[in-house]
Amino acid sequence: MNRKLLPAVAAFLILAMLFGSTPFSYAVTTSVTFGPQLVVTTIAQDDQVRETGIIILGLPFPVGSANSVCTTDPTKAVLSYTNPSPLPLCTPQDLMSQHKLLITYNGQTLKWRIGDTGSGVPVVTCNVLEKDKTNVVTDKLGKGKQGSWENLETTLVDVSDKFVCKPRWKSPAEGWYESVGVLDVYYAGPFDAHWIADNILTVEASLAIGRTVIFGSDIQDICVLAWPFWFPTNGITIFKPEYWATVDNDHYLNWVTQTHHVFQNALGIFTSCEDLALIQRDLYGVPLATGPDPLAPA
Repeated sequence: MNRKLLPAVAAFLILAMLFGSTPFSYAVTTSVTFGPQLVVTTIAQDDQVRETGIIILGLPFPVGSANSVCTTDPTKAVLSYTNPSPLPLCTPQDLMSQHKLLITYNGQTLKWRIGDTGSGVPVVTCNVLEKDKTNVVTDKLGKGKQGSWENLETTLVDVSDKFVCKPRWKSPAEGWYESVGVLDVYYAGPFDAHWIADNILTVEASLAIGRTVIFGSDIQDICVLAWPFWFPTNGITIFKPEYWATVDNDHYLNWVTQTHHVFQNALGIFTSCEDLALIQRDLYGVPLATGPDPLAPA
């Protein structure tokens, strides 16, 4: 054989062996992605079993319920010599949902000087969507329901203006930030039973590198309730007071100035925020919306 052809024949045989031993589906579906990647990772902290954030509005109990006799005066909610018969507190609140936060650029955390706002500094924004249920009614043409077996549909309402997101970054050295820390999500909306709901939280980050802007995002759950399932049973609610106060020589936890509470199990026996939210909305007389299914076939 011509020696000049040997290298070409050898290369051909190697390629034949390679493609002959590689499944066709693997060769077709496997691809490599080139370019910058911004990855956002969040982990809910309030309820790590159900992996959801918890916000408690602290609404008074519905009139006529077993727990409707309560007090908004913290001095009357603590057992003491001057108050031998304490009442349950009406309005415990936890208006902050807490999440761990990590942003990486091509697998590495970002670092920037405190005060910088330009290139290389991640910008974090949040969107919150409330998941509501609509009782789908059947119109005269029978096009209202999603199916003959179902009469509820999920509708989404943008309630981002009712929440404030604040990332808290790690400081690896004096004057520097690093893109790992926590995300505090505060509820700043009306204190009304209509806002009890299961919510979708999307955390989005953008990063400017020169004239190029890249993006990343992650999704979380935030459960907004009127009150935790177990409240006010004895020993279940754990308060985090800022300090002790004294009124008329009687010491009590200052719940007026420090309204952040920790609840041992806010959802109680429920494994779904949506189920407990629907029950609480019903207790407060918030009806389901009604209307035809807009996605029903024509």
